[in-house]
Amino acid sequence: MFRPETRLVPPESGAGFQFPFDTPYAIQLDLMRSLYSTVENGGVGIFESPTGTGKSLTLTCGVLSWLRDYEVAVARELVERIERLRSEIGRLERETAGAVDWISGQFETMGIKKELGELKGVKDLMDEYGKRLEELKEKSMKVKRRKFGRVKKEKEEIIGEEDKPEVVGEDDYLVGDSDEEAKDEVEEENERLQYKPVQVIFCSRTHSQLGQVVNEVRRTEFGKLIRLTTIASRQNFCINQEVRKLRSNALINERCLELQKKSAKATAVDEDQNARKKRKVVEQCSFYNRQAIEDLKNDSLFEVQDIEELVTFAKQENACPYYASRVAIPDSQLLMIPYQNLLHRGTREQTGIDIKNSVIIIDEAHNLLDTISSIHSQEMTLEQLQQARLHLNAYKTQYFARFSTKNLLKINQLLFIATRLGKLLESPPAGAKVQSRMIQTHELMTEGDFFNLNLQEILQFADKCRIAQKVHGFAQSVPQSVLQGASKKRPEAKKPAKSALKDYLKQLEKDVTEKDKNKKTVEEVNQPNPEEKREPIMNAIRPLLSFIGCLAESFDDGRVLLSHNGNDSKKSTMKYLLLNPGARFQEILTSCRSIILAGGTMQPVEELTEQLFKHCPERVQLRSYRHVVPADAVLPLAISKGPSGKELLFNYANRQNSDLLNELSSVLANLCQVVPHGVVCFFSSYDYLDQFYTNLQQSGRLAKLEERKRVFREPRGSAQVDKILADYSKAARQWSGSQTGALLLSVVGGKLSEGLNFSDELGRCVVVVGLPYPNRTSPELMERMRYLDRTLQPPAGNEYYENLCMKAVNQCIGRAVRHIRDYASVVLLDARYVSSEKIRRKLPVWISEGMQCVERYGQAHGSLVRFFKGKGGK
Repeated sequence: MFRPETRLVPPESGAGFQFPFDTPYAIQLDLMRSLYSTVENGGVGIFESPTGTGKSLTLTCGVLSWLRDYEVAVARELVERIERLRSEIGRLERETAGAVDWISGQFETMGIKKELGELKGVKDLMDEYGKRLEELKEKSMKVKRRKFGRVKKEKEEIIGEEDKPEVVGEDDYLVGDSDEEAKDEVEEENERLQYKPVQVIFCSRTHSQLGQVVNEVRRTEFGKLIRLTTIASRQNFCINQEVRKLRSNALINERCLELQKKSAKATAVDEDQNARKKRKVVEQCSFYNRQAIEDLKNDSLFEVQDIEELVTFAKQENACPYYASRVAIPDSQLLMIPYQNLLHRGTREQTGIDIKNSVIIIDEAHNLLDTISSIHSQEMTLEQLQQARLHLNAYKTQYFARFSTKNLLKINQLLFIATRLGKLLESPPAGAKVQSRMIQTHELMTEGDFFNLNLQEILQFADKCRIAQKVHGFAQSVPQSVLQGASKKRPEAKKPAKSALKDYLKQLEKDVTEKDKNKKTVEEVNQPNPEEKREPIMNAIRPLLSFIGCLAESFDDGRVLLSHNGNDSKKSTMKYLLLNPGARFQEILTSCRSIILAGGTMQPVEELTEQLFKHCPERVQLRSYRHVVPADAVLPLAISKGPSGKELLFNYANRQNSDLLNELSSVLANLCQVVPHGVVCFFSSYDYLDQFYTNLQQSGRLAKLEERKRVFREPRGSAQVDKILADYSKAARQWSGSQTGALLLSVVGGKLSEGLNFSDELGRCVVVVGLPYPNRTSPELMERMRYLDRTLQPPAGNEYYENLCMKAVNQCIGRAVRHIRDYASVVLLDARYVSSEKIRRKLPVWISEGMQCVERYGQAHGSLVRFFKGKGGK
């Protein structure tokens, strides 16, 4: 990869960053300059910029300005260096002509010529790449003319050789030995011969957040030039109504793959006109059209589009936006992707994203460690394991005589692992109705008696042969009786656990011997009744392979939690827990050029640096910015005692304390008297919220509260959230009559604590009740804390426990003050906020620096009166 020698310097003003407004705020300019320098130096940046400070716009302007300058520098310096080397070769040839020591001169010349040849090769690849982009742009213009009706649209279905309807039968479910290895080698060779420019990969938690960033890019001059592609799931992109109506993302994925090979029955005959076997004729998804997909890709590359716009145009073109976005990846300068597509290696490779030498921006990165752990954890129920065993057994029985010895071995190994894992859950230990135990991965493999199987080889076989798709396709294509019948044909005798592997090897030897004796054609697949309408079934093999993939990683990085359900054994589970997220992140860190972690509330950041960047602390640059609003636009208060002088200590021991609940209701009643418009109050859990609400009703205080403000409560289910929010917004803006504004009772970590905007009248005051510590007796949490204490030294585990709490608090605080003209008060109700400086240090800088800690509520009430009076009372 050619890199310019000139060190790029960040622009001095907003105009140099193509900032869409005349003058950026000081913190915006500083963030853009710092980001630019961090990327240029190949560093790691951790940037905390409060929500409402234009963080997304600032990030995109900063990184795209660097990309613009970098591409110019590469093109310029490549030409200059080639010319310089040519001049140097000419000089050396003149000096060595007739010289006595001509050998040394020739040797030096040869080295320069070699470097020149390499640079010319890079230049040629760049020129070819530029020409191809021009061709794509021309094709895009043709698509646009058709799109806007300037050219009469003549829809012609152009189907490539690979897209022609093909005849498939039961052989399509049979694993073969070709394994696409030669194809992979050809593709790798082609990739080596292509120029790969630097890509910027922008990653965020949700598609709606990515859509907001796309809109910010559109507001800048970069929006007219940048090649941007948004990657999303089939659930977001699919335009096939038959597929969209399925109830889960997993079913949508499987159905999409099936429709690329979906078929109807037909009977083939041999040369003597005898019916040979039932065959199937492909009926592909009508939107899976190569030419239409190519046209859609070209259009999306040269016009910035969000998901909704791409889907709309895809419907007009009858082209699949899911596959169009993926084929656009290599030619994109800016990729917008959700967490999963970046942080999970398998998903990243399957999507076709190459992170080598790229610049990665991870937005909303406050929960990055937990996100990595969650993405790489895998849970399986006993029912899934039994389903996997059933499908594998039926598949093996159907094609037994036609498998190669190698493939039969791997399928038997998969079947053996599924069986042994299931038996570990089928036999719960005596005792409580639900019992769990945490074991290391090598202990699970030892108990399961498959510790000496090569899991990596099994996974490679499954990937190359697409075993999950084929077994699932087979299970979908046959009646349930075939699946159940196979398990009855080959019952597995009960064996003692000690001899499980030995018996398995004997069975395998017997299978191979039986296979060698019988090379006859297999029985024809039992076809389902065409009138019978079957519900789509979940793919049971994919979660099994994912779980095996977790076990194949480093033993010390994870644990397995076995949970036995005495009431319903099928709900018994085994869950792989990733304890070392840094190990999975290391590959990303070493492959890319630079990583930027950004968020509105990144505090506390110590655990990020300790777990993700402990091997390269010199690369890390930390910037934490105040809010763009004036200091007097935010009033942060920590209150230790209520109006009657009772201590506000909302710990577990006081959960049932009715006096404390009454004191809390008095605090809220007083707040509602002085705070205009909307008040949002966050509780530690739904149970505690319900307990408080019941106390309000029974004590008659709810009616008194509603004399001043309407009271709303966050629902447990998601169905009513939108309605509650709409009603609350309408009531919060009301400022007439006796009822002025509204009070919204919410839950920390619930549906309203992240990603929602309580700006202006919707959030003039945010209240956090207590410290929302997670359940310390949770087996998962206990194991993570023990692991951190062992690897990072105590009290790393306790720090992690506290950080989980404070990150949740910080997210609640971030719901208010969303723009420069906004203002609000933040009230933290718990004596521990007042007494512990350590807790206050973990709050956002723009809160902790101006925090007022008061003993009695009366002191806080006076500050609130003065604060809102200074804002005009509204």
